[in-house]
Amino acid sequence: ICRNRSIQSLHIECDICDYLSLGSLVGNNIFLDSLQVGSTIGNAHDFAVALGQRSHLKCLHFENLDLLDDLSDEEMSGIAQALSAQPQLEDVTFDSSGLDGNGCALLETTFMGWGRNSKLKKLYLPFNDIDDEGLQSLLRGIANCRNLVRLDLCGNELITAVGLRALSEFFQSKSCRLESLNLAGMGVDDERAIVLAAGLTTYKSLKHLNLSQNDIGDEGMAALVSGITAAANTSLETLNLSRNAFTTAGIRSLSALIQSERSTLKDFSIDGMRIDDDGISILADALINNTSLETLFLDLDWSTSAGRNIFSRLLCDTSSINNIYLSNHTLQTIGWSDEEVDGGKYFDLNRRILPSYRRLIPMCKILIHHLDLTDMKPFYKWKLKVLPVIADWFQRAGPCQGYFEESAEVFQRRELSAMYRFIRGVPMLVADGYWSQQLKQVRVKKRKLEEEEEQLLKRLGRGV
Repeated sequence: ICRNRSIQSLHIECDICDYLSLGSLVGNNIFLDSLQVGSTIGNAHDFAVALGQRSHLKCLHFENLDLLDDLSDEEMSGIAQALSAQPQLEDVTFDSSGLDGNGCALLETTFMGWGRNSKLKKLYLPFNDIDDEGLQSLLRGIANCRNLVRLDLCGNELITAVGLRALSEFFQSKSCRLESLNLAGMGVDDERAIVLAAGLTTYKSLKHLNLSQNDIGDEGMAALVSGITAAANTSLETLNLSRNAFTTAGIRSLSALIQSERSTLKDFSIDGMRIDDDGISILADALINNTSLETLFLDLDWSTSAGRNIFSRLLCDTSSINNIYLSNHTLQTIGWSDEEVDGGKYFDLNRRILPSYRRLIPMCKILIHHLDLTDMKPFYKWKLKVLPVIADWFQRAGPCQGYFEESAEVFQRRELSAMYRFIRGVPMLVADGYWSQQLKQVRVKKRKLEEEEEQLLKRLGRGV
């Protein structure tokens, strides 16, 4: 394979022994842009020599190395030095590789050496032994990587509030360009969440934040929401808070983020939390006017059928045509199965219609429950002026035929039936108005007669 010049991606899952020969492939193949090494490296020194060849690599991954074969300081030093020759790398991963504070210090030197030539966009360092000092070293290094937008520190439990304070300060620096941050499974509690929130108050570029599998309680959740909303953050699209320690009070804090007019959240996950009907009610109220959230992952096992019905009414409140129109037409998933909420028919409707035709969703929902706009009374006050409005509404709702799989003739009958119902109801309105006016005049005359009778009696009394 070292003579092959067309290989684009190479995944090594065993000890190939002759790593020096690998240098020929790395250095001479202009198409090789991805190298992934897993399991173990038999000779880290020779591998570093091979990696030191100037190449066209864009992705370099060290993944799932055996814990007994984690990189030693000497081996990591050789690899870090070899990386100095690869400033064109865009994606670097050290996954479960035993990377510790010393290794992070070496990476700091590498990243600083790249300087303005750095092309690094993604840095994944999950499940290592990074501590506070290691994180501080990394942050100093990536301050030179102005293209870095994704950072994954998942599972590094040695990082405390001290390290997160350094990360928080990095948010406030001009060097930070991060759009995606993964801090899952790091033992983040209320204290650490409050520290992290302080950095979010002025940072507006974060689009994806993962804080799942931590120990964040109600106090920490309130601080995070306050930090995000204080920054007037208009970029956050994905927020994962699954498997934390907050309660209904934390849900109430989160509702402020969801119902904010500036909310841009598309995916929100609080799976693995004990959310009862009260929590569902809080979420549903916050989502009434939300027009951005598409996916809400949560565990519905702790709710009752009444709680699920709350979500059903959120998606389509059938009590009136106007309430259907004011329902949520953006959500495409709640829970892990469409069947959990009203059989999933409204999710299917929200998904099937393209965003550019989003205005059709409330029209389709109205036509599901009111075949010919049955409830015409709210329109009677406009009398015959409303007929052109009805015709225009059905014309704009025409594409709904595809959802109902109806012929044009059947759909036209809906329109004619709606007009017939309206015209039939208008004479009753006129009649009711006539007799109401007559009754009003009778009451006026009666009141006048009573006043005259009262005055006459007073006169008679004075005469006696």
